[in-house]
Amino acid sequence: MENSVKIMTLASFVNEEKVESFIKYLNKRFNLSPEKIFIYTSPEEKDKKILTFRIYLREGKKINTKTFFPTTIIVHKKGECFYTINALNKLIDRELGDNKGNTNYKDYEIDWDKYQDNILIVKNNELTIMDIKRNFS
Repeated sequence: MENSVKIMTLASFVNEEKVESFIKYLNKRFNLSPEKIFIYTSPEEKDKKILTFRIYLREGKKINTKTFFPTTIIVHKKGECFYTINALNKLIDRELGDNKGNTNYKDYEIDWDKYQDNILIVKNNELTIMDIKRNFS
């Protein structure tokens, strides 16, 4: 029987001066080549870069991301939009306004075109939508 693999997409907020050493760490610890790590900038995070990458875990394996990556969150991706599940729920609540009632969050349709080139996260229990731009250098 084949082992199934769980794919986790992660976004790390890394101080600009530590990006190179973080990429080396990912390569050494998780065998991630630099070509598989994508670097973004955001006006809201002036001194930090946002690095996105994927970790592949064999079935039954778990990883505590905070152990290896203290400034990292698990994200999902739609086109060029990254988001956390908590941020998605806050976005749906915001779009519904006073009509949230008995909404089935799984069936709610998001217009993802409005959120391209953004990362949606929750900061201080509030939805935060940050513009991001990928670095191609």
